[in-house]
Amino acid sequence: MTESADTTLVGVDIGGTRTRLAILDALGRVLADRETPTPREDEGEALARWIDEAYHQCRAETSHASPPQRMGVGVPGILAPNREVVVRAVNLDFLEGFPLRDALVERTGLETVIDCDAVAAAWGEYCARERKPKRFSYLTIGTGVGGAVILEGAIVRHTHHNAGHLGHLICDASDDAPVCPCGARGCLEACVGGPAIARAAKRAGFDEIGEVEPAVQNEDETAMGLVEGLAGHLAVGLINLAHVYPVDLLVVGDGIACCLPSLVRRAARRAGTCDSVLIPERMTVELTALKGYAGVVGAALLANETPAR
Repeated sequence: MTESADTTLVGVDIGGTRTRLAILDALGRVLADRETPTPREDEGEALARWIDEAYHQCRAETSHASPPQRMGVGVPGILAPNREVVVRAVNLDFLEGFPLRDALVERTGLETVIDCDAVAAAWGEYCARERKPKRFSYLTIGTGVGGAVILEGAIVRHTHHNAGHLGHLICDASDDAPVCPCGARGCLEACVGGPAIARAAKRAGFDEIGEVEPAVQNEDETAMGLVEGLAGHLAVGLINLAHVYPVDLLVVGDGIACCLPSLVRRAARRAGTCDSVLIPERMTVELTALKGYAGVVGAALLANETPAR
């Protein structure tokens, strides 16, 4: 898609807990944004209404820029082949069957492209890097856990338009492993997704996840023990992912990763001790560079590259 220097785009990142909308320039720089707890009322209508309101609020703040023509939306779930409707979303079941794309086009008037949220976040993180790795993977840890892979500059799409259900790799095979929203036991999401970590934090005496990282930095033994236990599960997930897609760089991001960076660092160190000759020696694990904005940046840039209908 041909673009001018003043082209603006809209990116939306719909999460199991929070939703963010941003207006960006053609380079993916955020000009204005809004965030809210994900609206769950009215079977999708409340979410579409908020996106429309947030868009117009951001548009008022960026009136000096050219009007956006396209909006990209990242959704955590399985999309229909035409990528207009969410077929399955274990953490946002109210969206299943809701004509999200049509609702947003009708409200905003923008050409709208819907994609998997992990794919969008991966693309945003990839595009933000000056030196592009040849083999790149992104793992998102929020309410759910997902992932995407980019090889030689191309997004891997082989399972419902993404690289597979990477958040559902098994990292705990014990009989009492936690049950995942997908129905299986011991999935990465069931062990280190947001709800799982929140429950573990409460059992350890913390009121919320946000209290854990400061306690770790203060060398609180309870917090360090909690993170070490979680890191063991995440490390297994990272090793599994590296065996499926041996990559040069594996980036971990989204809300939980940003809130609890010590978890990612400790898991990366533990994964680095794996002696498998099938994992590239040069592979590194890093925290996201875009923090909580990878999803909106990637969704907007993907929408800009999708051929017009």
